[in-house]
Amino acid sequence: MRRKRVLSMAVIALINVGAWAEETRLDEIVLSADKTGSSTLLELPSSVSVVSSDQINDFSIKDSMGLQSMTSNFLIVETGPATVTTFASMRGVTAGMIGTPAVGFYVDDVYYSALDMNFLDIDHIEVLKGPQGTLYGRNSEAGVVNVVTKAPSFVPSAEVGMEYGSFNTISSHAIINQPLSDTTTLRAALRYEHSDGYFEDTLKGDDVGEEKNIDARLKLYTKVNDDLSVSIGYNYQKSDSPHYAQYAPWSGETIRKNVDVDYLGDAKKEIHDLHVKTDYTYSDALKIVSITSAKKEHYVANNDIDFTSYDLTRLYTDKEVKSLSEELRFIAKPNERLQWINGIFLLKEEEKHDYQMPMNFMNMGMGMPTETLVQKSKIDTLGTALFSEATYSFENSLQTTLGLRYDREKKEDDYAQTGGTMLSMFGYEDKSGSASETFDAWLPKFSLAYKQYEAFSPYVTISKGFRSGGFNTTDTVGQSYDPEFTWNYELGVKSKLSDTLSLSTALFYIDWKDMQVELAQSNGVAYIDNASSATSKGAEIELHMNPMEGLNVFSGLGYTKATYEEYTKGSENYSGNYVINVPRYTINLGANYRIPSGYYIGGNYAYFGDIYYDNANTHSQSYGVTNLKVGYETEKFDVYLYGKNIFDEGCITRAFIVNSSWYARAGEPRSVGVAFTYRF
Repeated sequence: MRRKRVLSMAVIALINVGAWAEETRLDEIVLSADKTGSSTLLELPSSVSVVSSDQINDFSIKDSMGLQSMTSNFLIVETGPATVTTFASMRGVTAGMIGTPAVGFYVDDVYYSALDMNFLDIDHIEVLKGPQGTLYGRNSEAGVVNVVTKAPSFVPSAEVGMEYGSFNTISSHAIINQPLSDTTTLRAALRYEHSDGYFEDTLKGDDVGEEKNIDARLKLYTKVNDDLSVSIGYNYQKSDSPHYAQYAPWSGETIRKNVDVDYLGDAKKEIHDLHVKTDYTYSDALKIVSITSAKKEHYVANNDIDFTSYDLTRLYTDKEVKSLSEELRFIAKPNERLQWINGIFLLKEEEKHDYQMPMNFMNMGMGMPTETLVQKSKIDTLGTALFSEATYSFENSLQTTLGLRYDREKKEDDYAQTGGTMLSMFGYEDKSGSASETFDAWLPKFSLAYKQYEAFSPYVTISKGFRSGGFNTTDTVGQSYDPEFTWNYELGVKSKLSDTLSLSTALFYIDWKDMQVELAQSNGVAYIDNASSATSKGAEIELHMNPMEGLNVFSGLGYTKATYEEYTKGSENYSGNYVINVPRYTINLGANYRIPSGYYIGGNYAYFGDIYYDNANTHSQSYGVTNLKVGYETEKFDVYLYGKNIFDEGCITRAFIVNSSWYARAGEPRSVGVAFTYRF
């Protein structure tokens, strides 16, 4: 039977379990969240959820969308396949389709600008809630998702797997781990997936939403000597959606999985990431870690944006991001009374945007030929940061942490806009130019924890986060917007009630200033402006228990009330309304049982309540999704039968309003499938 490492939590009665068997104990994963590599979940004075590799397999967490079913107060807004516009909200702090994220997304310590990722050969995933500005800097004002892939080992192994499911979904993967010498080992993973999609074009009767995904990873580890080790990693992702049209009119009640557009577009994504991590033990008191990354992300989409059967307007987008980064960490020897980490971060980034929007004025009834609005920009960013965090443990079991980061970015934007006679009448005159802005911030952190008892370890944390400013690349091309900031006040308790039961609770209050708000125009294109402030307050409880050998149970409950404090747009006053794309309630429940004879059964349920999609709070939804999985497991092979959304609950992943008309993207309906894995 495989070793379980399940570390989620929920609200269940507390019982004495001291006599339970060794096999039922909860495993402790050493986290990368504090960048020292020496802390466990219960040791960190902040709210952190961990999804283990076994949970990823047991509950079929195939991509970043699946994370929202495993932790509280977290929602990912899926805008479509192969897209850079998917975004997340955490504890009421959310971003949007354009601009920078509010939740930082990292894979093996490397920052990714997009949340849309398939999971392959993952060791565990850490979800850090609340601003993480001191250690992570920009674009982590709501929290951070850390994806840690499996490291090469010196034990040879291999695995292959295949899967087939609804909508003609076919997936296959292969993983190999091979030592090359006594000091060097290699690990490689590859997966291919194809699906016809669950949307249908009512005009042509064709399937819509086809996806082709390739994911590959290569990791080489070498131990140069007792003090020096080097890990080289390469990640590759490619996604292709040749029939991209997934939005349909929405009345607020009926959720449509069919579209009737005149043009089926396409969307593509390709990511290359090469990174090198060097660990050097300089002395008994100091370790130095270097992380160097070179990354290229390319996203292309061409789709109908009037969402009708008439040829009115389309949008072609081409975004390319090239970045080179270096982080150098100086880490004190662990297990001393004073722990500290100091660091330097450097970033050079080039971001190119090309937007083209043909508008068929003849079909719009204006009697003029088609004109195309073209907006191009190139944004160069130079970023630097210095950070320090220290934790001191007093003899009376008090532990205090102080942290500070200085983050600075200089951005230069070269832009150009061209159109035509009619477009100039609507305010889109030809223009070009350049602009430069510098954004900086001081990001402090303070926490105090009481560590006398494992069963009751309270803490208080105050931290500041920020989302970097930038330049608009659409509509008001060349116009800059300022950073936004969050202050987080958190009171929580970490509890290890026994070897088989752990509980975490937290109360939080977030003050959100200079919000970067997306303002949509009549043509559906949005731009960013600093227009409002908000507050978010809530609570979360997460628990995990192993009540008997083979049985694991987790659950979580989250509550968030995020409201605009000051927000006006024209004559509309949205002050006091709920922030959009934020669930007020989240519930996560799950359990699995491995019978000694080899049979497996498991399932989970995720509920998201009261999500508003417009600032006026006129349209909202609540929904719950139930998944089930059964199978048979041996040392050599596993076979499973699974069902997702088994009650076929209707839901939408994103909704928006343009010119008083609502449009929405339907979530995945009920699906079933079979999976097989063989280990060598």
